[in-house]
Amino acid sequence: MTLPPLIGAQVMSDALAPHLDWILAEQRDLEIVDISRPAVLCGDWQGTAHRIKQMLDGYQGRLGIHGPFYSIDIASKDPAIQQVVRQRLQQGLEFAAIIGATQMVVHSPFMNFGTPFSAVPATTLAESCATAQHILAPIVAQAESIGCVLVIETILDLNPAVLRAFVESFASPWVQQSMDVGHVRICMERGGATPDEWVRQNGHILRHVHIQDTDGSYDWHHPPGYGDINFPALFAAIAALSHQPRLILELRDTQQIPTAWQYLRDRGLVR
Repeated sequence: MTLPPLIGAQVMSDALAPHLDWILAEQRDLEIVDISRPAVLCGDWQGTAHRIKQMLDGYQGRLGIHGPFYSIDIASKDPAIQQVVRQRLQQGLEFAAIIGATQMVVHSPFMNFGTPFSAVPATTLAESCATAQHILAPIVAQAESIGCVLVIETILDLNPAVLRAFVESFASPWVQQSMDVGHVRICMERGGATPDEWVRQNGHILRHVHIQDTDGSYDWHHPPGYGDINFPALFAAIAALSHQPRLILELRDTQQIPTAWQYLRDRGLVR
């Protein structure tokens, strides 16, 4: 009998301690979010990284980070902004290298492109892809040099084909896809595909999943069971993949991580 997948969590380092035994006991996937915060980026982020490395002594699981995303547009057309975007993402990867992370989440640049039934105009997609490739070229090279995969997260993406084309345009194993199931649920209100359909269409490049719940009205980041996402359908689609994406509880209140885990575990979806 195949066991359900292990689930992990995303936390700020100052909220890690209550969950560390749970993480270490099964070497669960872990995502550290500190370097996404502007205050950390503008402060002693190297010191923060070294402190986190010490906290994670004995951890052998799959470690990732959420990269900088506040005001970060990886398809910005302004050359001055492009330089800032590169600088922040480079800091993220340097942070990842210190703590030993092997994934960094980067937000998709697309805003509501297409629907399940019609794609964005090819010229618009090509322009956005070319701009993002220009911005990210040194970032992808840096990611490869430290062994850290960039996973592009669904934000306001409606059409799996559009983000799939963007990720595949890099033709690099160091650029893959992340899915936030809450973001996808919100986009269903405008005709977007369901989370399980995203897995079926883009599963071959899906390496990371943010697990949260919402009713589609707002990006609540509630524990599963507090919204209306179809988690059995989602996990059935994930189980059909030939690889195991990292499954990360991304909750607004990290004190609810045990509640979220127990809800999914009690339904036989995770362990």
